[in-house]
Amino acid sequence: MAGEDDERKMLPGSERLMAQATFDTPEHLREFFFAMIESLPGGILLADRQGNLLAVNQKGSQLLGLTGSSLQNKTCWGLLSQKFGLTQELAALSLSGGRLLCEMPASVGGVEKRCILISRNDLQSPFLHVSGFFLSLEDVTFPAMMEMHLDRNKRFAAMQEMAEAMGQELKNPLGSLELYASILRRELAGDPDNERVVGRMLGAVRSMHHLLDNFMTFFRFPLPRMQELDMVALLKKSMETLREMAGEHGILMDTRIDGEQAYILGDETLLAQLLLNLGLNAIESMPVGGTFSLGLRTLPPDREHGPLVEIRVRDRGEGIAPENLQKIFDPFFSTKGRNRGLGLAISHAIAEAHHGLIEVESEPGQGATFRVLLPAKSGPARKTSRKKDARIDA
Repeated sequence: MAGEDDERKMLPGSERLMAQATFDTPEHLREFFFAMIESLPGGILLADRQGNLLAVNQKGSQLLGLTGSSLQNKTCWGLLSQKFGLTQELAALSLSGGRLLCEMPASVGGVEKRCILISRNDLQSPFLHVSGFFLSLEDVTFPAMMEMHLDRNKRFAAMQEMAEAMGQELKNPLGSLELYASILRRELAGDPDNERVVGRMLGAVRSMHHLLDNFMTFFRFPLPRMQELDMVALLKKSMETLREMAGEHGILMDTRIDGEQAYILGDETLLAQLLLNLGLNAIESMPVGGTFSLGLRTLPPDREHGPLVEIRVRDRGEGIAPENLQKIFDPFFSTKGRNRGLGLAISHAIAEAHHGLIEVESEPGQGATFRVLLPAKSGPARKTSRKKDARIDA
């Protein structure tokens, strides 16, 4: 016994308290396990064998928005179906070890869409009368965005390699066609009809050459020249151009800026192009007399990322079909026949070059919201403004 006492004295303080703890009654044991579940960083839904809810910890209530809600006579399947709009997908959680990635829609109160990973684990107990399972919930919003971002990058890299190969193959024949057309025009000098035809041929060849140069420039993206930038000042500067363009199309612009300054390390020219591209995309998506909004705010750090500068552009147009949401940033993809679909692809490349993300949320008939997240520049020299909101209507 003396040896055991000596060993306990050598334990750290928290471990020594645990070693001295005793659970004299079942109530003490239940209280201990309840405190342990409440302390977990992820959400927990505890259910019996039939799926009837027995308990939900504080994190689970927070992730599912259950604060103040009664769990009486509710099943975990009914709850998940209600919160995520799922039915057949829940079969993935019918067996122990099952996993399901769900999206929590944005609420009316302004909470962002969240990605929740749900995993099932069956309870293991030597007592036959104890059975059931628990579902663990983990907020994986930022990692899920990164995964989609990386998938898009792979597609972009493949298209970049193909475009460079095609560019090299097409440059030589186009150069030869331009040379032969120039020679032919000289030889046909004095013949107005044939000279006119050859002139059109030469103009078409040169247009193709110029178009190919544009594509090659796009795929050979310039290296950003990073410097300290105040995104609030840059946004206000871009607003002048966007306001003029919106006015030409009969569109109004509503701008909301949270804070007086938001510093990042970035390329001013490229980021101005990003703002212009997103603004023009919104303008082209709107009916005459409509209003699109442009906003900026700073997001505080959390466990997944440091402080971020968020740029948000929302239009109230026709929206984007669900099957096109994952294609909208692909080069040359467009739902508008009048352009070549490079504006959003360039915006994606600019966000990536600044170690940021860009995403879109849309429903048909409800418009679209483009959201850019850029790493904020942290440091003691930068202080968060106390001014909560500055709104400018145009």
